[in-house]
Amino acid sequence: MQLDGALADLLALVHTHGEVNQNIVNRVTVSPSAALPDHSATWPYDLASLVNSRDASVLLLFGSMDDRPATFDRTIVPKELDVLLTQRSMVLRNHPGQVSFPGGGLELNDVDATACAIRETQEETGVDPKGIIPIGTLPVLPLPVTNFQVTPVLGWWQHPDDNEMITTEEATRVFRVPVGDLVNPKLRVTAVASDRSSKHRYGTPAFTVGGTLVWGFTAMILDRVLELLGWAEPWDPRYVIDISNWDATKPVPTAFYDPDHPGIDLHGVNRTG
Repeated sequence: MQLDGALADLLALVHTHGEVNQNIVNRVTVSPSAALPDHSATWPYDLASLVNSRDASVLLLFGSMDDRPATFDRTIVPKELDVLLTQRSMVLRNHPGQVSFPGGGLELNDVDATACAIRETQEETGVDPKGIIPIGTLPVLPLPVTNFQVTPVLGWWQHPDDNEMITTEEATRVFRVPVGDLVNPKLRVTAVASDRSSKHRYGTPAFTVGGTLVWGFTAMILDRVLELLGWAEPWDPRYVIDISNWDATKPVPTAFYDPDHPGIDLHGVNRTG
């Protein structure tokens, strides 16, 4: 697949499951792909758990990383295709040290979720908004820990190599991960942790990429987007990393095989097979 094919798939994803940006026809020449897999469940997240929530948005900014292509050879995903991620500062109150998409809460001068996501991305990373083509938005997701209802905004980085990324007080690291690495089954695990009372354990999909661990809300979005696009490879969620006592200043813990782990949305197969 060439980059235009990836853009067509992303456009089809938004066309099928979300809302396409009305200006996209003036910015790109591709049409939505017609080859996306059929899914009975699209975006199964419940907003009912939120009370008096705030609006927020994040930007899933895809582009081309010519100088560091993916090491995993998957014909359906261009090796040069990447997505922009940030690592949150350890001094932040919410999600310190976690890898995330750029984004944040809507402000009074933001006309919509897309404007918010692009503004936050510029503030956090230094990316020039003029190089971003908004593709559209996906349905709102709940983020109970901060009581946000978050709109994922998909964007296409038209001129990624022309921009110098920066770090800020909020983002101590800004980096781009090849999408081919995100679909590599050997780089996919389940991250598990205990809550503060140690009476409940929870798990999320996770990715061991970019020298760190992508887990939690960001990993859940990536997992679902890759699945809906038909780009995901089967992986074994019984490979587990325990992050109960881990933070991003430390090396990523070694994954271990837990045959009794129920997994997450058990669509995986033996990743060593």
